[in-house]
Amino acid sequence: MKFKTNAKCGGCSAAILGAVRSKFPNQEWSLDLDSADKVLEMHGVPDDAAVAAQVEKTVAEAGFNGSWLRQGDNNL
Repeated sequence: MKFKTNAKCGGCSAAILGAVRSKFPNQEWSLDLDSADKVLEMHGVPDDAAVAAQVEKTVAEAGFNGSWLRQGDNNL
């Protein structure tokens, strides 16, 4: 699953990744600061609205914006 974020730097990335790894410790995460959408990705997990809502909430609690990029809604 992928999420568009408003991360701008390594500190932002560390804060977001720390939050989602704490909430979802058994998942593999990455955040691509070089992409236009600053894409946060939860690897190997199929699209799921309930999980996406939890991720968005976790990113918001870390002080950032995160919106789910449903498959087919983007060119990623």
